[in-house]
Amino acid sequence: MSKHRVRGFEKISIEQWGKDVGEYADQSIQFVWHDIVLPKRATSHSSGYDIFAVHGFTLNPKEEIKLPTGWKSYMQPSEWLLIMPRSGLGFKYYTRLANTIGNGDSDYYNNSGNEGHYWVKIRNEGYKPLSIKQGDAIAQCVFLPYLLADDDSFKGKERIGGIGSTNE
Repeated sequence: MSKHRVRGFEKISIEQWGKDVGEYADQSIQFVWHDIVLPKRATSHSSGYDIFAVHGFTLNPKEEIKLPTGWKSYMQPSEWLLIMPRSGLGFKYYTRLANTIGNGDSDYYNNSGNEGHYWVKIRNEGYKPLSIKQGDAIAQCVFLPYLLADDDSFKGKERIGGIGSTNE
């Protein structure tokens, strides 16, 4: 019996990883595709899936960092992926995502412009340095359904590209 996939996470290909982090990567940082950890829940009743750092870093007050996750997410057409700060980091260090929350649409997965690689950009708005080790949880995400307005007949266009690609 085959299992129908409804929603989840998978690694991006090593080719997409090289394309995405090649220009981003500082030569002193070793990005290891094989060590990417997919999001997972911390407890049996957690609604959020923790997102893990692919490398360690220190974020001083008023600094920000853009981090690749190495994964993509598939879901049903009427669902979206809410990406938000990890509450403990916000509470202890006053960190936030640069875009406040992230909105991952179902058509981001394997779109024709890329594989749907998720990134997070974290800002330290606090007054003390934040040190993260490789594998530490840095953000979280939740699958949610959405509704459409009555008489919404928008057919849309094909998604092409990565995060922020729908800005015109």
